[in-house]
Amino acid sequence: MPPKYFDVKSVSPFFIIYALLAIVFSSCSVAKYAAVKQDETSVSAIRFLDEYVMPLNPVFQNTVVGGLSGIDYDVKQNQYYIISDDPSQFSPARIYTAKIVLKENKIDTIRITGVNFLIQENGKQYPKYGTDKSVKPDGESVRYNPITNQLIWSSEGERLFKNGDTTIVQPSLTFISTTGKFLDTIPLPKGFHFTKTENGPRKNALFEGLTYADNYKTLYAGLEEPLYQDGPQAAFEYDKALTRILKFDVATKKNVAQYAYHLGALPVKPTVDNDWNVNGISEILAVDDHLLLVMERAWAKGHDDHTFLKLYLVDLNGAENEINNASFTKNPPKPLSKKLLFDFDTLNRHIDNFEGVTFGPKLANGHHSLIFCVDNNFGKSQVQQFFLFEIIP
Repeated sequence: MPPKYFDVKSVSPFFIIYALLAIVFSSCSVAKYAAVKQDETSVSAIRFLDEYVMPLNPVFQNTVVGGLSGIDYDVKQNQYYIISDDPSQFSPARIYTAKIVLKENKIDTIRITGVNFLIQENGKQYPKYGTDKSVKPDGESVRYNPITNQLIWSSEGERLFKNGDTTIVQPSLTFISTTGKFLDTIPLPKGFHFTKTENGPRKNALFEGLTYADNYKTLYAGLEEPLYQDGPQAAFEYDKALTRILKFDVATKKNVAQYAYHLGALPVKPTVDNDWNVNGISEILAVDDHLLLVMERAWAKGHDDHTFLKLYLVDLNGAENEINNASFTKNPPKPLSKKLLFDFDTLNRHIDNFEGVTFGPKLANGHHSLIFCVDNNFGKSQVQQFFLFEIIP
């Protein structure tokens, strides 16, 4: 049977207009989707290109620019979002926007362009630090979703026992608008709430790392150090510590997987035993839907002028889901495989407290750039560094 064709004369002009508009809008929708499709690459190595040092703790729009703990890149706007971990002590809890200009594989300038204060669910900014024991923002990572035009940020909360007084502020993963307005939160899985006993997460050892994957349908969150029920922290000559990387379904906000991650030993011996001797995950970044870059950041008392930083490539393919494993000490897991990609000590230069990493714009040769930033803890002796690397496919 020969194919049937519409007789244009017999078709209503309104139908033709409707059909044409449908095609146009459909094309626009496809183009928009393509424009925000998550970029992926391959990584065989990374190469150091440049260091940029910002003035320490400058003032921008009456806020102190410091504690820069997370950074992410908006390709379309050629703009960076940088979160401060200030718990509203120096200035209200906030996220900065910035421009980072690259020229000839160098960081030419870094300019803070805006500041947006983080808004609570009640519509108010976070109160001045210390005025309300039930509230403490501690921003550690921020990621931008160009499909929803929203941000997500992680807070480590507070777990403090001092002079018989108890302060517990639960950690959180919070969706906000790009102007800081509260939108929603991701419910914490069982076992990830602060408690008064040695069960759950440790103080200052929560979701230091966040990253989107699988075209923004998946969110990974890296726990800096082990849960109490998963065993001891990393220590000098102890390389058996196990922390977790969590996988969330963005649409449902449900935790669908948990993976065991093996932390390396503290690389040097501390001169004093205290809570700040640490080796843990300080940030994660998805390369594609199953490969993650994982930053391990270590610091030890007595070596105050140096941070030990290593970048690993971690493959989630074939990984065992430990979501139903309530205790790694009772039920030893199979950890993720990881490969050392770069040891920052090989740069033979000062390495400060790096906590943020993001892909930047592509370089002239078409390779992805990688930008790291430092959390200077608002200190007077630290250096507000930014590092630029090239990704070798």
